[in-house]
Amino acid sequence: MKTNIHISMLAAGVALATQGLAAEGMNEPTTRQYVAPMLHYLVLDEDRDLSRKGLGGGLVYGRELSEHWWWETEGAGYGQDSGVDGASDYYQYTVSTGLAYALGDRESFTPFVLAQIGGAYNDVVPDDDDGLNLHANVGLGVVTGPISDNGLKLRAEARYMYDDFDGVTGSASEDEGGFNDWRFSLGLEVPLGRTKTVEVEKIIYQTREIEKIVEVSVPDSDGDGIPDNRDKCPNTIAGGKVDGDGCLLTNQTITFNNIGFELDSAKLTATSRPLVDRLGKALTSQTNFNVEIAGHTDSTGSAGYNETLSDKRAKAVRQYLIDNGVAAERLTARGYGEMVPVASNETSSGRAMNRRVEFRVSEQ
Repeated sequence: MKTNIHISMLAAGVALATQGLAAEGMNEPTTRQYVAPMLHYLVLDEDRDLSRKGLGGGLVYGRELSEHWWWETEGAGYGQDSGVDGASDYYQYTVSTGLAYALGDRESFTPFVLAQIGGAYNDVVPDDDDGLNLHANVGLGVVTGPISDNGLKLRAEARYMYDDFDGVTGSASEDEGGFNDWRFSLGLEVPLGRTKTVEVEKIIYQTREIEKIVEVSVPDSDGDGIPDNRDKCPNTIAGGKVDGDGCLLTNQTITFNNIGFELDSAKLTATSRPLVDRLGKALTSQTNFNVEIAGHTDSTGSAGYNETLSDKRAKAVRQYLIDNGVAAERLTARGYGEMVPVASNETSSGRAMNRRVEFRVSEQ
């Protein structure tokens, strides 16, 4: 019979397709997928006026959307027995797609429900009624857990089938408004990308964090040996001794050989003023000490002249600092002339060392 030939050809094609898919041997994908070759038995609408039975086969493709939701697309073909010996059977070919909701993880026995919509091509007698029609179906089914090492599962389902074919498939009239059939199916679910379930030894690598200390260079803007991020007294007088917080220690003398004056004068040279400006900033940054500004000269000239000149120069430095914001009561000035040498006046280098200004730091 023509129906059996069509069904045999369809079943053979489905079997070859599933064997090829199962033999690909790919690693299991992140998103689970499967194909399911199915055999179908139809209970036909009595209005078709046929023998009320049909056989067919098809192929389902499924793809995981979330933990329970799956997308399924199905192609199927059926032969519908006319019930008359020697008469031509009727044929129907459907393609539909929709959603399935699994009531489990599909790794063990799992019921599911589904709904699909698509199209159906009806090949009937007379040929003028052949054509494409709306097709929809809803149903429920079950899938088992794996029955073999390659993840193969059994699948069974029942569906209510509707198509809006309004031609003649027997004695039914054209105003019937479509047909309502029932389909019962049995088949196999073949996972895509799986070859064999293998137990794999799980290896856990223990890791630990190692703290790495990286030395970062922190600037020391005033050059007192205390980095800026710990310096509580910025702009310390250059050359002065400081404590652990970067603050100037009292009871010390700081010597400056680079504070210069114009020849035979108490007027600061232009190149010396930036240095004295920095000294003023240092004195206003830390205010818990007083300073005596002591002027000294070498032995060139008379002792009286040198004492007077050094006194004028010390007072000129004091006044310059006061003009730049240092409190006057913190500052005193005195000239010592040539009376307190720190080197021999017999050499030019010694005389240069004796020509100096000292900051004598004391507690308030």
